[in-house]
Amino acid sequence: MSADVLTLAFGDTCPAARVVLEEPAVTWHKPWPGLLLNLSGEAFDPARLNAGDRPSHARRLECLRSVHLLWSNFFVADGCVSTIYDGNARAAVQQVVAYEDLSRYIGVARRGEDFAVSRARLRDAERITGPVLFATSDEPHNWGLWLLYTLPAVAHFARNRHLYRKLFVFATHPNMRALLALLGVRDDEIILHDCGTAYWFEEVHVFRQSMRDCYISPHARELYAQLRDAAVARRGPSPARKLYVARLRRTRELNAYRGLLDEQALADRLTALGYLVIEPEFLPVEEQIRLFAGAERIVAIGGAGLFNTVFCRPGTRLLDIESTPLFLDAHSNVFAGAGLEYGLVIGREDLADSSVAHRRWTLDLDAAMPAVAAFMENR
Repeated sequence: MSADVLTLAFGDTCPAARVVLEEPAVTWHKPWPGLLLNLSGEAFDPARLNAGDRPSHARRLECLRSVHLLWSNFFVADGCVSTIYDGNARAAVQQVVAYEDLSRYIGVARRGEDFAVSRARLRDAERITGPVLFATSDEPHNWGLWLLYTLPAVAHFARNRHLYRKLFVFATHPNMRALLALLGVRDDEIILHDCGTAYWFEEVHVFRQSMRDCYISPHARELYAQLRDAAVARRGPSPARKLYVARLRRTRELNAYRGLLDEQALADRLTALGYLVIEPEFLPVEEQIRLFAGAERIVAIGGAGLFNTVFCRPGTRLLDIESTPLFLDAHSNVFAGAGLEYGLVIGREDLADSSVAHRRWTLDLDAAMPAVAAFMENR
């Protein structure tokens, strides 16, 4: 191996870590959905939902010193890589490096069975001195993970800003910046994370989890409730009691990413039942929060927008319509953790779509709508 590159090793934890705070795993109960309608044409494995009593992730705040950061959450100390999750570092690096553009972007490349980074990239890393709090998720653009991982970390910074010089966070979207402001974080307290830049931290505090399970802790639920109540107090209660959380503009795109081919027909039928059609990504964040806070009934297409259900009031009835069973466990963890009465419908992938994943899909509306109406209107 050339002296110009550093071969990376992998560990469950960072060698430079010191635990500051620790939240152990707890057992919580995940109820079975009130409706499970499988229209995929394939047999459904109940284990995909993993309902019943189950452990949450353990969570801890760690202090790392003299450590590099690559990509969203690849921490490199003494040549060893760790991430914000225990035990997944090698798989996480392998997944990112599989994309040639990302590999060049972050400067990590495969060398046979190994992975390596140029020593020059580490040597020329942007240096950040003083204690900072890290708040970027492993999928930085993912709105759902921003709500589940980043937002609780930001709230910790807001409560303990006297301990830190800055908040280090990925926040490119205006709604991300708006949420930072809603939690009282000023622009001059932020270092915006550019995932294509290598960084060196003198001292960085990082929330780590034993796994990524989309579990909502009581503390996080309290945070979402505070944001919900504040948005309603400022903007007033929402007039809409029924919402359809759509992906219509994405679906209409050529070669749409996980597009429901008959979504407009679904939207028309739900509109006739009194549902307000919304696409959250095109709304200001406080309006999103207000709408979800005021809804009593929500139908949603699986995607980033449904993570706004963390702002719903407990007992809200939700129906999630998914293209495949792939995300059922993670998404239903969010609904159960938020205290929602949830149901699930699984559509059918379009096998003519040559995509490896996230194919176009269809929903048998004549089969789905009677069950949807019965579940959603049953009080």
